[in-house]
Amino acid sequence: GENEVIDTDVCVVGAGVAGLTLAQEFKQAPFDTCIIESGGVHPDKTTQSLYWGENVGLRYYPLDTARARFLGGSSHFWGVKLPEQGIGVRLRPMDPIDFEERDWVPHSGWPFTKDHLDPYYERAQKICQIGPYCYTPQEWEQPGLRTRLPFLGQRVQTTMFQFGLRDVFFKQYATEVKQAENITALLHGNVVEIDTNEYGSQVTRVRVACLEGRRFWVSAKIYVLAMGALEIPRLLLLSNRVHQNGLGNEHDLVGRFFMEHPHLWCGAFFPSSVATANSTGLYEIFRHQGTPVMGKITLSQETLRQERLLNWVTSIHPDYKLTDKHFLGHFDSGVSAARDLKRNLLKGRVAKSFKNHFIPALAGTHHMLRRIYRKTRRKFDKDYHGAAFKTIFRLNPMVEQAPNPESRVFLGTETDALGQPRIKLNWQLTALDTYTITRAQEILSEELQRAGLGHLWIETRRDEVFKGVHGGWHHMGTTRMHADPKKGVLDPDGRVHGIANLFVGGASAFPTGGYANPVLTTVALVLRLADHIRTTING
Repeated sequence: GENEVIDTDVCVVGAGVAGLTLAQEFKQAPFDTCIIESGGVHPDKTTQSLYWGENVGLRYYPLDTARARFLGGSSHFWGVKLPEQGIGVRLRPMDPIDFEERDWVPHSGWPFTKDHLDPYYERAQKICQIGPYCYTPQEWEQPGLRTRLPFLGQRVQTTMFQFGLRDVFFKQYATEVKQAENITALLHGNVVEIDTNEYGSQVTRVRVACLEGRRFWVSAKIYVLAMGALEIPRLLLLSNRVHQNGLGNEHDLVGRFFMEHPHLWCGAFFPSSVATANSTGLYEIFRHQGTPVMGKITLSQETLRQERLLNWVTSIHPDYKLTDKHFLGHFDSGVSAARDLKRNLLKGRVAKSFKNHFIPALAGTHHMLRRIYRKTRRKFDKDYHGAAFKTIFRLNPMVEQAPNPESRVFLGTETDALGQPRIKLNWQLTALDTYTITRAQEILSEELQRAGLGHLWIETRRDEVFKGVHGGWHHMGTTRMHADPKKGVLDPDGRVHGIANLFVGGASAFPTGGYANPVLTTVALVLRLADHIRTTING
């Protein structure tokens, strides 16, 4: 009935990667856990439509396609095809510099160092069922077959990613959770409000609503929100009965600092020789002693400090279309100049004398075309002679996004099927983001040339958002951790400031996002939270 209360010790909201990791940790525990999941075992459109919202910032995925609202959560969306068998996700820890307060990155700094998280990362490797906790290339190289590109000096480096199978979460762990005696899994239940005492300092119960009409309460000693970085701030903002701005939102921080990893396909790497083109085996997905891994190219931490950049990594992918000579004209500087002209025209940056130059030029079009052809041909032959026998590689960078309070999630006026206001997402990048994307490629090109390995063609610009930039479904930062409640929603334990028994598990806790996919760090943080909850509840 309407006022029925289910009692438990720990209440976990959300059964995605974070929620299932907690449940894995608690399945042998001497206390009861109730895990509440909005969806069922299989996807359904009505439940998924509760994610609808509006993008009011940079172009972004429709919000109901950016997360999976059923048991297993977004592990269902992991889509990397692995060699031999399986579909999975890229995994690696963040770098030490990602945890530091960097004077050139406003709002950076975690409440602890990477060393502190290392033991949890080691445990996270086991939860994700991947190889050893090691991401330096020397452990994964296969001499004579797959080795690092021989860069000179330390500006640019090779780093590794491992890959985990998606079935581990939504098949194995989802099944184990359903079978555990001390865990109750409530499917098709949507938490619509967090109820607190009169001061808002302690959660007393959470309101659960089902799409077919049933409503009830769940009461616990400890509550963990694990529904992802869009839905957690939404629920905190909606829970405004005691604090009118929402829970944990005394300093207007809930929903702010939304981060993604800007991803883009851009430019090209032209190897200097067939030998170089053929020595890139480390940079494709392969299995090493059973673990799928892949090398990528990144900037050293010294370079990041020196150049004052955000963290950056790129994979390289052979592109046979580009290697075909017909497509190479696309990379000519003449074509780039024409593109610049078009870009300036669109932006209204046109000199008054333009028509004076343009009309006479039109009159002599055939001379111009002949000249363009000759120039293009010479440059083409100089740069790409024999290109048909060399592979050209497309770059696919993933970039750290600078924490930005204006990049945010907030409540709109439109409501969903449960009568709850939907969200608006305003994804925004800063000048440092766009500068990093281009400057990192310039450094890589310099180092390729210095080592005689080739060069890059760069099509992004330092001062504008590249039109092909997109996210990776990596939602982070909307309930960031900080020891100071004026600078973060959560304390260093993942507890909402000012509320004794409300915690957050997942990437919304990240103060910064590095460039690595958030899964391994999410699992590591959740394992750390699980330890904290065990001692709290037993204490």
